Amino acid sequence: MMHLTKFLLIKQNGLRCMWCGKELAYEELFWHHIKPKAFCRYYHEKIDDSYENGALLCEKCHEYVHGFPYWSVEYQGIMHEIMRNKK
Repeated sequence: MMHLTKFLLIKQNGLRCMWCGKELAYEELFWHHIKPKAFCRYYHEKIDDSYENGALLCEKCHEYVHGFPYWSVEYQGIMHEIMRNKK
């Protein structure tokens, strides 16, 4: 069953990666938490599954963004770009 947030992200933004723009099949899109689940768990915060904290990424982009710490300038720059592409 599809999570409501992923459904809303697809409904508003289509089946495309929000960073590279590649059109994809549903199965090829990853729902990325902008404020990562691991960060929330570490600081004992509730995981934010909201539309505002979500992004759709292809496998390549998803793996790439997970290579940076949440607080890094690189990660924040990528998320800023994604937010500009998000509807």
